[in-house]
Amino acid sequence: MASRSVVSRRLTLLLLSAFIAAPLSAQAQEKIEWRFFSYVSPTDFHSSMNKAMADDITAATGGRLTITHYGAGELPYKSGDVIKAVATNQIQMGQVGAGLVAGDAPELDVFSVPFLCTDFAGFKKAVDAIGDIPDKVLTEKFKVRVLMNWPIPGQNIWTTAKVDRIPDLKGKKIRTWNPMQVEMLQKLGAIPTSIDPSEVVTALQRKVVDGAITSALTANDWKAYELIKYGFMLNFTMAHQITIANVEALDKLPPDLRKIVDDKIAEWTPKYFAGAEAADKTSMDNMTAHGVVLTSPTPEDVAMVRELLHPMWEAWAQQNGPVAQDLLAKVMKATQ
Repeated sequence: MASRSVVSRRLTLLLLSAFIAAPLSAQAQEKIEWRFFSYVSPTDFHSSMNKAMADDITAATGGRLTITHYGAGELPYKSGDVIKAVATNQIQMGQVGAGLVAGDAPELDVFSVPFLCTDFAGFKKAVDAIGDIPDKVLTEKFKVRVLMNWPIPGQNIWTTAKVDRIPDLKGKKIRTWNPMQVEMLQKLGAIPTSIDPSEVVTALQRKVVDGAITSALTANDWKAYELIKYGFMLNFTMAHQITIANVEALDKLPPDLRKIVDDKIAEWTPKYFAGAEAADKTSMDNMTAHGVVLTSPTPEDVAMVRELLHPMWEAWAQQNGPVAQDLLAKVMKATQ
């Protein structure tokens, strides 16, 4: 039979083990809450995809990591605020458009170069070619990590007045959302007007602009067919969307949760590509069903515009330094 002193020591060791294990167990089961912001309406395609992914990650972690999604109007941010809000950990995840934040990271806006990349297959090849360059730039500048690069479909010009040819754009006030669109429209004789995505419909209603540059997908999400009646289908760029996360918040995740996040991002990336492509076709069908007339430019107009705008390619790269030059070379090789 063990002596009382031996029993006492065993009890003491058991109690100490329980005392040490308790906080470790509690730490392992700690509930972590993230906020994920999309700069468009909660009902738009972007928001719907982002919410579905956030809910899937939350479920996969058993609720240990809860990601709550918010769209425009649900948090006090606009498109240009997202990088800084994620960098300062006001929100832990966000969606940014490379063109919309060109003032913060102009060297990344390669997909806004007109007629460089104009279809989904080319975008996929180009994203693979540029690899982790966007992540390196945004991590160094803002301490945010790139989780995903994905496309919004081809950008076109949607107007209240009929536009059949390039000369019809002259004098028309057209909403833009990045610097290269401003330069492009100026060269085409139109009047560019920069407007945040959340304010475009109001601008159309008040006739502040005669039209807007965006994709059929976004125009349909806005129900712009209630205001505009013509789509001039130049399809001159794909819009580069970037899903980002705060570095500190990401690094604080326990290893098992971090793996779930990484695995889910890899699982969802092709879903974003496929979803955007399918939604683009559905959106164009719905726009035409609501009476919007879609007009393709003539081959002569396309050739003229390409020749007119091609000098912008090298000018943009030279203006924005070695990273931009590297990106342009990689995307040209992948898409041409």
